[in-house]
Amino acid sequence: MANQPYLLLRDIRKSFSGVPVLKGINFSAEAGEVHGFLGGNGAGKSTLMNILGGIYTKDAGEIFIDGKKVEITSASKADEVGISFVHQELKLFDQRSIAENIMMSRLPGGKGLFGIINDKKKNAEAKKWLDMVGLNVPETMPVGELSIAEQQMVEIAKALSLNAKIIIFDEPTSSLTSGETQNLFKIIHKLKAEGVCIIYISHKFDEIFEICDRVTVLRDGMAIDTLDVSKTDSNQLVSLVIGRKLEQYFPHLPPAPGKDAEAVLSVRNFTNSKLKNVSFDLRKGEILGLFGLVGAGRSEVMRGIFGLDYLASGSVEINGTARKIKSPRMAMRNGISFLTENRREEGLVLKLAIRENLVLPILKRLLVPGIGYVRKGKEKAVVADAFKQFMIRAEGPAQRVSRLSGGNQQKVVLAKWFMTESQILMLDEPTRGVDVGAKAEIYQLIVDAVEKRRMSVILASCEAPEILGICHRILVMRDGEIIAEYAKGEAEEEELLIKCSGGDKQ
Repeated sequence: MANQPYLLLRDIRKSFSGVPVLKGINFSAEAGEVHGFLGGNGAGKSTLMNILGGIYTKDAGEIFIDGKKVEITSASKADEVGISFVHQELKLFDQRSIAENIMMSRLPGGKGLFGIINDKKKNAEAKKWLDMVGLNVPETMPVGELSIAEQQMVEIAKALSLNAKIIIFDEPTSSLTSGETQNLFKIIHKLKAEGVCIIYISHKFDEIFEICDRVTVLRDGMAIDTLDVSKTDSNQLVSLVIGRKLEQYFPHLPPAPGKDAEAVLSVRNFTNSKLKNVSFDLRKGEILGLFGLVGAGRSEVMRGIFGLDYLASGSVEINGTARKIKSPRMAMRNGISFLTENRREEGLVLKLAIRENLVLPILKRLLVPGIGYVRKGKEKAVVADAFKQFMIRAEGPAQRVSRLSGGNQQKVVLAKWFMTESQILMLDEPTRGVDVGAKAEIYQLIVDAVEKRRMSVILASCEAPEILGICHRILVMRDGEIIAEYAKGEAEEEELLIKCSGGDKQ
């Protein structure tokens, strides 16, 4: 086929339980191109990429690579035809070493010793790829001892080690610092120069404009348009993603509580290996932002409040009364809920259904008094209400939560904590890996939690526009300390970034 692009998809279709998810996708990408992918949760991005990666098989359609028709029926077949997939939700073995994870599908055998792994060769090969991604850790270290950001770099190193000609990056920077992100971009530019075809899925428009040549927008299982990045802008892309103009991205906030307002939560002198005498108050009816780079201590503050992390010193007061919170169970009894950054490991039970995940924190409310049986009618009503309020897109409540898109998994976690009727709601990166339309929906849910449910909210984020748009007050953290405080309207994005990165130091 003359002039055919390196990767060509024709009329790709896929249904689950009779529900069409992909409705005839046509798509092409060139060798040496970085092709961006945008779309809302449930648009079909993950399904389409999982077909390319051999995780799902297509119902209909054709796939051509370098002019040759291929059938991708498994992940190993995808490897054979030169496709590598860097997943957003990490696919690593925590108890295995970094080297074993990188070399898993091609562990080298010793000379003349069939079946015996050559550890020296394995480790040396893995070290080469770790150096390429700039990760300076021992290749013999178990993956489970790494941070999420470091695990992400291992996943990228693993993909590069396969020498693939087509590499799919699914939200690769979701857990990376700005420095790690720029290092990844350097790697992508190098791969592009070598003729590799890169498919780059992201919800971050600034990344699409920085790294991509073209961008394709999916909506409702269809490819809506493909545009040259140099000839479009954010407004056009937002309109294509959500199918309408986004008139107001951030909702109108309720009035900010004054400085003399009642404190529902007081944190005093939190100190451990990551925190240094952190103290602040959360006022009643307030959305309080914790802003800082990865590792600044934002997550550690919330984990300390929730009884997850050890504190060498520090105290907590709730409504003016001292409380000793040594476990999440004690935190929940004191009216505190916590959406963690790592939804798959700490926010969800992946083997359970959506319904079971939703009702876990409120199970006691659903039991028949004195008997212990769940009132099925009440459970059904609660779950149906959660699906409606949080716009969870799924086959139904019985679907296993592991099969949802990342954005819909996040909505399930949000829904289960919102339903607890807690007084204090802590959210750690609540819109991580979520598209622009779903972000706007989540922001409105946060405001509703304050206005309608009378909650007070602590929101941790490394995205300055999010913090500036949704918070009444902002605490900036750096190196485990609170270094600045701003009321809404007092700071701009540049000032926040300078503060948290240490650019204010003379």
